[in-house]
Parts: sequence; C-alpha cells; structure tokens
Amino acid sequence: MTVPEYDDDNVHPDSAHPGAGRGPDHTPRPTAMVLAGLSAGFGIIGVSIGFATVLGVTATASGGFDTSGFGPMIISAVSSLVLGLLLIVGAVLLWRAHRASLVVISSAVTLLALSSAARMVLDSLTFVSVVGTVFSLLALVAMGYLITSDDVREHIREGVPLRLR
Repeated sequence: MTVPEYDDDNVHPDSAHPGAGRGPDHTPRPTAMVLAGLSAGFGIIGVSIGFATVLGVTATASGGFDTSGFGPMIISAVSSLVLGLLLIVGAVLLWRAHRASLVVISSAVTLLALSSAARMVLDSLTFVSVVGTVFSLLALVAMGYLITSDDVREHIREGVPLRLR
C-alpha cells in the first residue's frame, strides 16, 4: 500500500493546516528577504561608489595632479567600501539564517547612521545633500525596523536558509 503525497493543494483532512506534520516550516519569510535585499543592494552601491572614488583619486594622482586636498574623499571612499562589504556579508549571513547576521547588519546600519549624521554636520547645505541625507535616513529607519521585526528573528531562530520559489 502506498502512502499518498500531501501538499498545499492536497491536504490530509486530519491536519490542522496545510503542511502540518511535514517537518520544519519552509514558508517564505518576506521580511527577511526584504532586509537581505536592502542590505545586499546598499552594500553593492557602497562598494561601487567607494571603488569608483578610489579609482578616480588614483587616476588623478597618477596623472600628476595634486591630490593633497582629497584626504576626506579618500576616507569617505574607504569607509564606503568597508560598510558596503559589511552589508553584503550581513545579507549573505541573513540569507543563510546565521545568528551573527543581525549583529553584522545592525553594526553597519549604526555606522551608516553616524556617517549620515556627520555628513549633515560637516557638508555644505545643498539640495542634493539634503535629499541624499533624507533618503539615507529613511532607508536606515526601514532597515532598523526590519532588523527588529519578529519575522526576521524567527527566521534566524529556525536556522532554515531562505529560498527563492
């Protein structure tokens, strides 16, 4: 006698809900996916901007031009590279449901918030700087909300990596 297969469309009448009794729940975690996507996306943007800035300063220096006034730009580019890499690593760890992912992403978000606050104080006030700072802070608030969400914490607690369907 063969045992019938039960899936979401063909539910055993004795089960309380679809998928009951089939082992760990593999339902998609949209909140965890959004946080992983934001972390990876902002990380890629940060690494790209940092790399392009370092490349531009290097090209300027190799062309024989004076780069003595580019110190703050180089510091900003290197910090952008490091924070971008930190966000990418956090996104990969979150995707794999590793416990350290929230610490890595939270530290990157905190450092980015400090960077945005420093930029507000130190940069000259232009339309682009104000819009950039407002959008940065909105994105950081959204990421902070997602970090503290129950869905993300449950994803980490279960330890089941995310899957695309």
